[in-house]
Amino acid sequence: MGMFLLMILITVNLAAPAGSQDAIKLEHVSVQQGKSIIIPCLYKAKYINNQKYLCFGSHFFVCKDVKSLKHRMVSTSDDQTKYIFTVTMKNVTASDAGSYWCSVETAGLDVKDKDFQLKVTTATPDLYVENQTVIGYEGSHVVISCNHQSKSPKAWCKIGGPCVSTSGNISGASVQLRNTDRGFSVTMSKLAMKNTGWYWCSAGNWQMPVHITVQNATSSWERSSFAWLIVLGLLLAVACIAVTVFRQHKQKCEIFSWRERSENTYVSMKKPNPQTKQHTDEEAQDYEIMSSPVQTSGVQGKNREGYESWKTDGGHITDKGHYCTC
Repeated sequence: MGMFLLMILITVNLAAPAGSQDAIKLEHVSVQQGKSIIIPCLYKAKYINNQKYLCFGSHFFVCKDVKSLKHRMVSTSDDQTKYIFTVTMKNVTASDAGSYWCSVETAGLDVKDKDFQLKVTTATPDLYVENQTVIGYEGSHVVISCNHQSKSPKAWCKIGGPCVSTSGNISGASVQLRNTDRGFSVTMSKLAMKNTGWYWCSAGNWQMPVHITVQNATSSWERSSFAWLIVLGLLLAVACIAVTVFRQHKQKCEIFSWRERSENTYVSMKKPNPQTKQHTDEEAQDYEIMSSPVQTSGVQGKNREGYESWKTDGGHITDKGHYCTC
């Protein structure tokens, strides 16, 4: 009698009319070997505090949690506001192909959805997208390319919600499907915050989940403005450094030129001069002028034979035999 009741209980779970409402209805998902795949699973609000897991195996009561498989790289997350938990499988290998079950632990038998098949291929997947996560902004639009080679009926669906096959709307967002050389594209426009969630491309029996995150348009503008402020701040800092270096170079240049002039004049004064005493006095007077600090208005000495002449003009100091650009 106990065995009979157990068989009835198992049969009810196999049919799983309640369980089929606890998780997403996937049928076939295709992924290329070495890539990652994100699987979203929908559950009922009453299971919000229960443990959730993705089960791998040919039958639900003998399947194993993918996290328990030693070779498998898995991460999980649970969005308790939308009652969806996700499982990310990384670096998928050929051994990962098979049946999977979105599962919720309970006090009795765990609740599991009807299984879906994961196909792992070295070639192009039957249905795929470039990125399973897409970001959009309020009032704007997003475009998702659903790539496939079959001529099966196409659709864009929201998990737990309606599907659109040509054009329509989902949760207030306008949806338009267009055929492309690689499959079809989906354009969702007039986005609102409530459109954040999981969707999927559908082509025949194949599905590919896609998550859309709608962000506030104001916060996007603020981030852009902040980035420009950082760039302008960096440019201003570079300009200040350049001005400081230029001034230091100019000061060194003036000091060097002044010292060169002083030394040359001093050497000239020490040399015997056959000129008259008046000539010697004029040289001493010139030496005194040459030895004085450099004036910004410029000083010009007498240009006699045997003398050095110099001047400052617009930051350029000219000396016989010397030239320095400040």
